[in-house]
Amino acid sequence: MSTVSIPDYDVLDIACDCHAALAQDSPNPPEFYLGRILNLAWAHLTPEQRAEVETYLAEKKYLPPAKLIL
Repeated sequence: MSTVSIPDYDVLDIACDCHAALAQDSPNPPEFYLGRILNLAWAHLTPEQRAEVETYLAEKKYLPPAKLIL
């Protein structure tokens, strides 16, 4: 497992955006903050990791396994 050095201000922005997305009085919808978090995290991924994310999305691995009922 390798490590990545992320500037502390990016980590702070990610934490603040997470809280803003969950706050009821935020001026923007949660998707706005999730987009900012994604952009901050994406910048620190290697090309190989970005390819893994593309595969994850293309294969819809975020969905739970289908339950077949006969």
